[in-house]
Amino acid sequence: MNSKALNIFETSWDQSSLEINQIREKVFIEEQKVPRSIEMDGHDKDCHQFLATYKKLNIGTARLRKYGKIERVSVIKEFRSLGIGSKIMEIIINKARTLDTNEIYLHSQEDSIRFYENIGFKTVGNYFFEAEIKHIKMIYKQT
Repeated sequence: MNSKALNIFETSWDQSSLEINQIREKVFIEEQKVPRSIEMDGHDKDCHQFLATYKKLNIGTARLRKYGKIERVSVIKEFRSLGIGSKIMEIIINKARTLDTNEIYLHSQEDSIRFYENIGFKTVGNYFFEAEIKHIKMIYKQT
């Protein structure tokens, strides 16, 4: 992959909702079978949105709540394991550091724990279910 063709940037829901929805539809609704009513939760307008593009293709997204919670981290299947998710997380963590929050955290799906641990997140608490998928809270340990 030509890294010069990869672009990750902060955007807004009003500006990029079609592109963001396209990615989340593929990853969460089609692949993971998350009900649309859960995925489209009405919080997007109040979040910092991030979009990853590669040669005009929309390939990844994530959002950051104003209180420091990272959500909806997703990369379309064809572009996984190329470091794109890590790059999205680096940008979103840098943004979160500028917010007035007590902690930076997320709810990781069980099969993504190692990915987030490699970035610097630590698990806390017990497993729970969201959209019938096993999750655990993870907090970013700032360095």
